Amino acid sequence: MQENARERPLVRGRIEALLRKTTENGCTPGEARSALAKARELADRYGFAPDDFRWPVATSDDSEAAEPRSEPEAVQEPSRRARGRGIGALARELILEHPDWTYGQIAAEVNSRIEGARSTAHSVRWYSNAMRREGIAGTDRVRRPAKERRSEAA
Repeated sequence: MQENARERPLVRGRIEALLRKTTENGCTPGEARSALAKARELADRYGFAPDDFRWPVATSDDSEAAEPRSEPEAVQEPSRRARGRGIGALARELILEHPDWTYGQIAAEVNSRIEGARSTAHSVRWYSNAMRREGIAGTDRVRRPAKERRSEAA
């Protein structure tokens, strides 16, 4: 209980800071809802009374109640994507498999194979340079003369 007594003033300050995160103060509605939910959770966990704080007034687009609930609502973590979608791995694979392709062609192929990918020639070049720095052979591209590249672009 001694530790809880020392933490209470710190938690009170944290709750007050969370309650200042409103759309009027520049937060997005999602950030404001998240801050309010966290403030409710902390108030319930540390046994603060609902009237210990000035709770933001619910707006018309906010379905949350203005007063904290007696039971803490389960706050769900935002769903996290699995780390990466394999864009880098695919780009590296294509760089090695197709030394005759340009970075733009590789980026287009990555974008067509992976839904939502937004690879560019610059990002593929970055992977190629990283591979070269790692000592992986076969990452060099044959640079075509400028006249040839310009005629292709036209």
